[in-house]
Amino acid sequence: MSRSKIQILIFGFCLSGLTLLSLLQCRIDHGLEPIHSKIGGKIFFQGDVPPSTDEVRIAVAEAFPPQHINQLLFSDQIPYREDTARWEIYLPEGTYELVAVLWKEHNQPWNISNIIGIYGGTFVGDFLVPTRKPVTVPNASACIDTIDMEANFTRVQRDGTIQGTITFLGTWPPNTGAVGIGAFTSVPEQGDLEDYLMKNVALEYNIPTFVEKTDYELKVRSSLEIKYIAVLWINNAFDLGSLRDIGFYRDPQDSTQPGTVIVPPHSTVAGIHILVNFSGAEEP
Repeated sequence: MSRSKIQILIFGFCLSGLTLLSLLQCRIDHGLEPIHSKIGGKIFFQGDVPPSTDEVRIAVAEAFPPQHINQLLFSDQIPYREDTARWEIYLPEGTYELVAVLWKEHNQPWNISNIIGIYGGTFVGDFLVPTRKPVTVPNASACIDTIDMEANFTRVQRDGTIQGTITFLGTWPPNTGAVGIGAFTSVPEQGDLEDYLMKNVALEYNIPTFVEKTDYELKVRSSLEIKYIAVLWINNAFDLGSLRDIGFYRDPQDSTQPGTVIVPPHSTVAGIHILVNFSGAEEP
């Protein structure tokens, strides 16, 4: 297998390239002195656990949004069948900008769109307001056990499906690394990685590259008003800072505006086609 194909495979097994499974054991050199400092707390779960649930873990980032796939640290598995669960993760001293609860589906890679809770975040109903609080580990013996969070499984209840065809016109950028499809509750600001990560409700990097046309399928929560469905591009260095949208579903009545999609419960909405014109747009 070529080096580029290996990179794409790794990227696909991450969250939009954010979470390599081998990183589930924290990014710490265990051959050195053991880490004694740690953070922990309680998770208060809300909503019904999806039948497809595989794991729940805490994900920690020193900087947010992370720029590369190896910048997330993970806790051990968190028990999620009870309303409340305790968690902890050993971390070296320093400040961490994001502490989040991340959900994983059976037979699927970890995906940053599956955040179900954030330290410092609040819920309005089942909508997560993505404010966050940094956490500082002040020294090598610190033990902070007051990092409590709410987590809502309703965010990952996805019983609806959006289907369509993506058509690519023009010449693909030679530095293409991966292409995905995302659904958003509002239009993210172009080039703002944090905006893309926080506003999406479904995000999959499984679109084939260097093709003229491909069908896609995206699982979403039914009855949710999805205001933006976009094709996302990232370079072959898999630098998350290169993330761009290169095409979006347009309103059939006004092609200058994004189209809105609402999927009825346990249903599929088809015909959500997207055109990507590499010739008519600035190269990523």
